[in-house]
Amino acid sequence: MPKINVYLPDGLADRVREARLPISRICQIALTQALETVGAAAEWGASDSALLEPLALTPPPNHHVALILRQSYEAATARGSAEVDTADVLQAMLDEGESVALTTVERLGFPRALIGEALEHAAATHRAEATAVPPARRPAGASQPGLSAGTRTALTRGADQATEHGSDLTTASHLLLGLILDAGPAGEAMRRSGVADTVTPAVLSALYFGVSFGRIRLERDSEDAWLRSRLADITDRLDRIERGVLE
Repeated sequence: MPKINVYLPDGLADRVREARLPISRICQIALTQALETVGAAAEWGASDSALLEPLALTPPPNHHVALILRQSYEAATARGSAEVDTADVLQAMLDEGESVALTTVERLGFPRALIGEALEHAAATHRAEATAVPPARRPAGASQPGLSAGTRTALTRGADQATEHGSDLTTASHLLLGLILDAGPAGEAMRRSGVADTVTPAVLSALYFGVSFGRIRLERDSEDAWLRSRLADITDRLDRIERGVLE
């Protein structure tokens, strides 16, 4: 994805860093809303959310989960594997660094470095055991790896919780649940690091509903700000028209 620099005053930048806000996604939402107000945006994220292979996930992944999955494909490709395992997905989430769900996990006392270390050991163990199968390798000329059965199961479990929440999309908190319940390397890493003992389905449900409520409030605030801006613009135009008539 193309990168655009965002410049902030020092004080605001410090507050954003302290709050660990997902800067990229907040900016994408704000810019999309700005474009939509002038009718210049179509279905936001429709092309960006396209996965590299059919998934048939219900509900479908949101833009953020789709981005994490695309990065997991890159990780599998880099190691020459024919399959994207759950370790690739969890590593992509750790590397992407803008997951509110993962930031919450950190605030609960589980730093990404701790999870990453546990994941390194778990992935090495599971992939070494898989060599007896032998390991799936990407055929010569194949353009990309595919999702492993374990990864599809993790995604399905996440989507099941999204359905329970009445969500139209499978979000990062739902994906995180699927990874915690995973029988493969991601699940083992979550158990090794202690995350699975603390971050239960109930905790992730509370996180999802909390973020959803916050997003509703943010959208309302954005709409109010836009309305105030439009009213100020209209008032200014009326003042200029009135001055022109009086002159």
